[in-house]
Amino acid sequence: MKRQEFWFTVSITTLIIIPWLTTRRETVQTSAPSGHASIIKFQGGVKAGILGRISPSPLSEWHAFGIISEGKKDHMMLAGAAGDFTKSLVSNPPNHLWPSPVDVRIIWVANRIEQNFGKEIKGIVSGYPEDKVIVHDTALLGRPIVSEMSVDAAKEWGSEVVIVTSNPKGSRDVVCACKAAGIPAFGPIWDS
Repeated sequence: MKRQEFWFTVSITTLIIIPWLTTRRETVQTSAPSGHASIIKFQGGVKAGILGRISPSPLSEWHAFGIISEGKKDHMMLAGAAGDFTKSLVSNPPNHLWPSPVDVRIIWVANRIEQNFGKEIKGIVSGYPEDKVIVHDTALLGRPIVSEMSVDAAKEWGSEVVIVTSNPKGSRDVVCACKAAGIPAFGPIWDS
């Protein structure tokens, strides 16, 4: 029995260590088209529908954002200035971050998308394959019921999990609706 416990411990420890070995520090260019968001640019393109996680250091907290890519030259992350980390991306743009990509689909609901995030970002995201992204500008299309939109999209896309980045009420509504539909969902806890 002791031998089995030893190998189980070795296996679990190895599985925990592997993700840490695959992270790397990358040079980034950060810009803020408005006080509401920052755009983080990385070298090298990625396929459409990827989510990236970034951290200021490999041993600190990780933050997830959608990735926008125009090709093989570079790709960008769009980070809304909501919490301490994302506000620091606008006020004190970093030169280096630690990225980690994940495959995703995106629902982007925002007011005056072009004005707040720029023509370039709006054009890139709107140009994604229709089966990977939903862009909804509330200034043009009105306010949707985001919780229903999220559940419907998650079912259509066969999503394993829904991750929400919204205000406290929006996050709660989407998480509760997804959980009621049997879809695992997570959002910010808004405790800071």
